[in-house]
Amino acid sequence: MIENFSELVRDDQEYAYETGVIRVLETRFIDQTHLKRMLEAKNYKDAFSLLHDTTYGKHMKDKADFDAVLEEEYRYFLGFFEKSCKNRYVLEYYKSRYDIHNFKMFIKSKLAGAKLDSSMLSSYGTISVDTFMKVFDSEEETSLPEPYNSFNRNALAFFEESNDIEMLDIYVDSLYFRWRHELIKRSKNLFLINLDREVLTLTNLKSFARIVYFKNSTSAESIFLDGGFIGKSFFTEHISEGLNQIWHYLKNTPYEKIVKDGYSSVVQEGSFALLEKLCENRLVHIARSTKSAIFGVEIVYSFMMAKENEIRTLRIILSGKKNNVSRKIIENRLPEKY
Repeated sequence: MIENFSELVRDDQEYAYETGVIRVLETRFIDQTHLKRMLEAKNYKDAFSLLHDTTYGKHMKDKADFDAVLEEEYRYFLGFFEKSCKNRYVLEYYKSRYDIHNFKMFIKSKLAGAKLDSSMLSSYGTISVDTFMKVFDSEEETSLPEPYNSFNRNALAFFEESNDIEMLDIYVDSLYFRWRHELIKRSKNLFLINLDREVLTLTNLKSFARIVYFKNSTSAESIFLDGGFIGKSFFTEHISEGLNQIWHYLKNTPYEKIVKDGYSSVVQEGSFALLEKLCENRLVHIARSTKSAIFGVEIVYSFMMAKENEIRTLRIILSGKKNNVSRKIIENRLPEKY
């Protein structure tokens, strides 16, 4: 496992201009003081109005709902990322998250015998919404582009055997993450290849918690992923142990706190929220490691991770305010800041 990801960043002068732009954009992230003011606001309306003084203000003129404002900000910076990222494997790696979301909607609708709702699909992926809709509605033998056509065959076979929609979701993720790991290796970028190994590790830690909690270990072998910093055999060997015991094996590693606190919350509260938050914090910590880098695609990618982190934070605050959630609960849900 890697403690210091900054050592993996390799300067690439091809990204000199983009890095300069990003260093300016980073100064416009919402600071802790502003977030505190939003948390202290009397109500949702007051909290939402505080976005006027930020980069999000430009989207608020004709939008009354925070979701629309956050979506517009993300769309703008996704466009910036598409223009800035010059490695096609890195770009596909990033955008494929929307393809797998759309595929999950596709396969679940098919299994439920329901109509595929285009409003549930994302237009940000590499495969158009139109393609998913046409394949779903076609009476002829048509296929999704690879690798999703293979995912479709494998997912249908898995569900036929397991008849478990919860485990199907995890199984589809395992197919996707395996494919995506091979994709990012083609970028030949050490930072991003190892970032993906970190994602595989965290995915296994989360899958392990769900399998043990829901007492469904029959499909474990096909769900745990190779390629992470913790070997696949670790999870299969310890699957019969209680969640509260696992952290002892991971002492003095970056995963000790994630497992100790995250698994404890699963056992005591039946909630995976803290585990998810701690995993996200680990990725934010890695993204921060590029702040000292001079230039490179790693900086472009980490900036997008930071922007996602900021949008996620604002969504938690504003949805909490809108639903009259207490400040303490909202604060407990917030991820670490970039």
